[in-house]
Amino acid sequence: MTRTHSFCKRLMGTVLWGMILSILILTMIGAELAQAQPEDPPSPQGPAPPITHTLVGRSNCLICHATGFGDAAANPPDHVDYTNDVCEDCHEAAPGTTPPSPWSDLAPDALPQRIEHPPTEGKNSCVDCHLVLGETHTEISEQWQESVHGQSDVGCVECHGGDARTDEMNLSMDPASGFIGVPTRADIPHVCGSCHADVEEMRQYNLPTDQYVKYIESVHGVRLQTFKDVNVAVCTDCHGTHDVKKASDPTAAVYPLNVPELCASCHADPEYMASYNIPIDQFDIYKTSVHGRALLEDQDVRAPSCASCHGSHAAQPPDSEEVVNVCGKCHTATEAYYKESRHSRIGENAPKCWTCHGTHDVIKPDESMFLHEEPTEQECTTCHVDENTFRMDKARFANPEDRRCDTCHHENSMIMVQVQAILDALIAADASYTLAEETIQEAATRGMIVSDAENQLAQARTSLISARAAVHTTKLPMISQLTEDAIASAQEAYSIAHNRLRENEMRRLAMIIAVVVILINMLAFYALKRELYSQLD
Repeated sequence: MTRTHSFCKRLMGTVLWGMILSILILTMIGAELAQAQPEDPPSPQGPAPPITHTLVGRSNCLICHATGFGDAAANPPDHVDYTNDVCEDCHEAAPGTTPPSPWSDLAPDALPQRIEHPPTEGKNSCVDCHLVLGETHTEISEQWQESVHGQSDVGCVECHGGDARTDEMNLSMDPASGFIGVPTRADIPHVCGSCHADVEEMRQYNLPTDQYVKYIESVHGVRLQTFKDVNVAVCTDCHGTHDVKKASDPTAAVYPLNVPELCASCHADPEYMASYNIPIDQFDIYKTSVHGRALLEDQDVRAPSCASCHGSHAAQPPDSEEVVNVCGKCHTATEAYYKESRHSRIGENAPKCWTCHGTHDVIKPDESMFLHEEPTEQECTTCHVDENTFRMDKARFANPEDRRCDTCHHENSMIMVQVQAILDALIAADASYTLAEETIQEAATRGMIVSDAENQLAQARTSLISARAAVHTTKLPMISQLTEDAIASAQEAYSIAHNRLRENEMRRLAMIIAVVVILINMLAFYALKRELYSQLD
């Protein structure tokens, strides 16, 4: 009994000391955590001074108040550890310090007006101040100085408003002087359009003035204005903000060689495009196309980029009429041929350029585009909803391998007989051209003069190109005539080059015979000489 009582006393003592030790440890941890947490601002003795200036573009209080920069009041000593996020807990913005948008009441069909601000009188206190603030402020000031706007003396107040004549911040950033701070994304087209849609202002720069109207009517502008979607592209996403460059500057994002990557910065971003249900592989596909290789690999600025087909300021979605019919803007002769075809007479559901050539994945056309390598089964629904309704199912042609004549036309139909005849004519013309080209190259390699043969080959090439383009007419007689012309010119070129090669062979043979005769004569003379010497001895 005594042992049990003694054990219990020791156990209770151990538990008691453990509890005391735990309380001490928790107390120490609490003190450390209390020191680690930022202290709440002390309750002011009376109301804190209100914020008398706009917070638009001036939300970083410590930039000025930490040191009393300019005419800003310096923080008192007991504020030394405060951060920007606690300032407004005590200091409230005075009424009227948040400027309204100058374009809040702008009618949909109206042009945006310029920001009203005092005349600059050749001064720019904005840059003078921001250049010395360091970090981002200095960076954007230097960018502006090097930009096309800085070089043209288009100052800060044109986009941000305010009074550039004074270095007093409350006056220079006063909403009464038109100061709007950093424009919202919804207002950026209005800011840019207020100058760029002004005919008188843009005349001195020889710049077009329809970009604003085009943008407002574009798929981007409609979503921004009608659906309030601020995630769509605005002017600054493509042209930059303070670092705007001329479109002819190779380092500009809108320079033709850079446009595909610029568009891909949004359209190839899976997270950004998720809510729009838009494919994100167009850029990767475009890079492998005949257009993409010409632009990105060969650096040929004549090759089409995204903007060439979809538009830039007037960007349109893929199924819009402007995009569907855009190919003829470059391929004028081919479009003229197409308008002569049976396809063009079918109506709005007729086969278009994309039906055979695709869109982002356009490849160099050749005779392989006529037929499938293996026989294919035609599906009526590719072209027909029912027996009385014609349409083209775009999904049926998504795979390049299905962009063939026999995707729509049955192999035993009269149309396919004509298709086969067109294909045979083109193959024959191409074979004649290739044979002539190889023969001319061989003759030129042997040093033959083949300029006349090359002239004939050029004519054959022109006829062959015309024949391939004339395929869009679907007219066998026209195509046959052009292929016959190509074959005739190619055969003439081959004949010239072949004759030169034969002449070359004859000259070589004659030279060999002459050399052999000379060697025989030399040997005969040598033998005769030896015979004469032997008789003299």
